[in-house]
Amino acid sequence: MNKLRFGICGLGFIGRCHFARLRGHQRAELVAVCDRNAGRRRGEWDDELGNLDLGQGTAGRVSMAGIRAYASTSELIQDPELDVVLIALPTPLHAEVAIAALAAGKHVLCEKPMAFRAGQCNDMIAAAEASGRTLMVAQCIRFWPQYELIKRYVDEGRIGTVRFATLRRRASAPTYSADNWLLDGQRSGGAILDLHLHDVDFAQYLLGVPDTIFARGGRDARGAIDHVVATYGYADGRYVLIEGGWALHTPWPFDMAITVHGERGTLDWCSTRGDDVLLYAGGVQPKRIPTSGDALQQQLDYFISCALAGREVERCLPRSTRASVALAWLERRSVETGRVVPLSDRLRAAWSAI
Repeated sequence: MNKLRFGICGLGFIGRCHFARLRGHQRAELVAVCDRNAGRRRGEWDDELGNLDLGQGTAGRVSMAGIRAYASTSELIQDPELDVVLIALPTPLHAEVAIAALAAGKHVLCEKPMAFRAGQCNDMIAAAEASGRTLMVAQCIRFWPQYELIKRYVDEGRIGTVRFATLRRRASAPTYSADNWLLDGQRSGGAILDLHLHDVDFAQYLLGVPDTIFARGGRDARGAIDHVVATYGYADGRYVLIEGGWALHTPWPFDMAITVHGERGTLDWCSTRGDDVLLYAGGVQPKRIPTSGDALQQQLDYFISCALAGREVERCLPRSTRASVALAWLERRSVETGRVVPLSDRLRAAWSAI
């Protein structure tokens, strides 16, 4: 097989981002889409722009020539000409749609968070193992050029042993989602499970599962956590401070940042400062390290390569992205109880994965 035939479930902000990258892809063909909105299925797209420009295209009329359109996920999943189901739906639907697609013999690329609860993640993993198909969760920050570079420098020991890291991701309220589902904590899990999860995932991808979690958070008028600051502690003395949320007033711009401090150097990047990662390692000026690339494209290319070759997605293992969902819920427990949440050796061993 030279190309994987994709179907996209959901044509909101992130679904459109994937749509733009699949059209004309050398190793993929977009053959079907699914959305409950008839206008979207016809290619009549509104101005739902998301929290940053990821090249999802502009609003207006989009050609759906050669693409089959379905009103329900079950119809799309049963399409015999599909190899891959790409899930870009609200979080509560991730597990059930992924499990159904895997059972139907399709590969699955599922948007983050993997599922609403860690137990649902377990069900997805079991379904993938039973089907023999590839399951990957689109934790795009693992493919983001600046974060990729920082991960590589840390792994290669270029800044020495890491002492601490800080990660930040902030925005104003995401009012662009269909029916405002993102602001409904019962459906999205609030900022802690949707936005903040990116940095939860990268922190454990970079430094492993922590030994302790302590978090403080604020809530919006509906009671959903809309801002959180969490500290991850490690037995060897390392720690990570992670801030995230969408509590800030408009027109606060979306921003993300990461600093990793090691014994021989400090790596730093902020999205509002440009593409270069700064390396502070003595001297008058920091070293500027240029970066470039399209994280969503690189993520898609990686998934396609693994699925076509029948290889495990080692860079984004489902059991690792499951751990990120579990860690987000432990942060929530710490916010609710005001206490440090320890992770047992048994849980750390079960969750630890690259």
